[in-house]
Order: sequence, then structure tokens, then C-alpha cells
Amino acid sequence: MEQKSPGVSSKELISGYARLLQCSVATPQVSPISFSTILSPRDEKRPCALLLSPHPDDECLMGGLPLRLLREQDWQVFNIAVTLGSKPARRDERKNELASACAVLGFECVLPEENGLSDVSAAARDKDAEAWNKKVESVRKFITQLRPQAVFMPHADDGHATHVGTHLLGMDALAKMPSDFTCAVGLTEYWQPLAAPNTIIGIEEDAAAALMTALACHAGEVARNAYDRRFPAFLIDAVRRSERIGAFGKASPTMNFAQMLCLGVWKKGRFVPSALNRSAGANESVGFLFE
Repeated sequence: MEQKSPGVSSKELISGYARLLQCSVATPQVSPISFSTILSPRDEKRPCALLLSPHPDDECLMGGLPLRLLREQDWQVFNIAVTLGSKPARRDERKNELASACAVLGFECVLPEENGLSDVSAAARDKDAEAWNKKVESVRKFITQLRPQAVFMPHADDGHATHVGTHLLGMDALAKMPSDFTCAVGLTEYWQPLAAPNTIIGIEEDAAAALMTALACHAGEVARNAYDRRFPAFLIDAVRRSERIGAFGKASPTMNFAQMLCLGVWKKGRFVPSALNRSAGANESVGFLFE
């Protein structure tokens, strides 16, 4: 009779986690990408994904599925750094950090304005329609140029004013597109979980490590809050919440790390969430999600 492993005590496991959280994440020597307010040419032979990142570092926090599309399906991924944060004195530094992070991930990057947009929030949208429409136009022009097959943005209640503002910005920009424009839309989560996720994406270890490494490139941010060291817990928690996809009481999917999304389509001027609940394991193709 096979003997069961005695396992690890909960105290040992917690102590191990605590020790790991005291470590720093090594950042590689990479050649930072160059970017500006002008898009690099799109490769028309490849599908294209557009990522609307509220801040530098969000391209890592919400980039699991875009990274899988790049690595597994040879998609071209463009990251729009919507803002460079709320501190003007940090913006040049954050540009440099962003350039290194995107080099790690293989994402291309563009700014809507030289120093990013300011005051991207629901309150700003309500307060000054003219200024807001200029911001919307700056994003719409990128969508028009790229004609992406998929656009990723935070969900409408993502718990941070700029994340919520970026959602509104993305949806308003899509609404300015011609009525026959269609693309997949992925709503991501970070500060607050999605109320109605319909997709869970497994993140294999190399991809999780790449996202974590890229996150560590944002040195100024992780110095005040160790997002990079805590990132695996965020991915693990998505697996814990996997019963939200479909029904409670189901067995957990066979994945260690994951991200949850609400996937749908932009069609006839509006976002329509998928009625299907879907799961793509770390070693399964994600191509079926966009068929």
C-alpha cells in the first residue's frame, strides 16, 4: 500500500512564504525599448492586441493573456500607457521603468501624449466633456491605426479612480469607431475582483516569472509596495476563486497560477460579454477564445 506523504506543516509553509517575501526580485540587464506618441508599424500578417494600461506597471498586472497571445499565437501586443502616474517628478523615471518592463515582456508601447494623460477618472469625464473628448480621441486614433483583434482594459469597478477612468476611456473610444468595427474585448481585474468573470486563464511558470520580472522593473513603485513579490499570491488567488466561473462546488482547475477576465465582443457599438464560461489551462491553447 502506497504511503501518503506526511506533507509540510502549516507553520513551515507560512514561514517559507514569509522568508520569500523578504527576498528582492532580480531584474535583468535588458535593452529598454524606445517609444513615443507615434506608433511603430503594425505587422499586418499578425493578429494584434491593444492593452490600455492605467499606469506603468499595469501592463504586467493585467498582461497574462496578452503575453500568452504573443508567445503562443504570435500576436503583436501594443501597450498604451494611458498615464505616467500622478507625480510629475516621477514621470521620466516611470518612462524608463516602463521601457525596461515592456522589453522583458516583448510588448510594444506608445503614449497618448508625451507625458501621458492626466486626470483620467469618472469625475473628470463628468466635469469637462471637451477635455475628456480630446483624451478619447487620442485613444481612438490608435484603435483606428491598429484595427486590433482584441482590446484589454480594466473592468468598470476596478477599485482605483484611474482604472475606472481608463475603462470609461476605452469604451468611449470604441464607441467613436465606425458602426461596423468589431473586436474582442477583455476586461481585467486588479484592485477589485470582477463581479461577473467568465474566463480563467492559466499562467505557466515561465510566463508568471516574466510578468513578475517585468513588474520588478518598476523599481519606484515596488519600493513602496512589494507588488512584485506579492504577484504570485494574486495569481494563486485567481485559482482559489475559479468556482466563480460557472458554478460553486466544482473542482478547482489543474493550474497553479491564473488570471480571471470578462471576455466579450465589441459589436454594433456596444460591449457584449460572452455567455460562455471558459477555462484555458496553462498548457492549453488560448486561440479558441478568439475564434
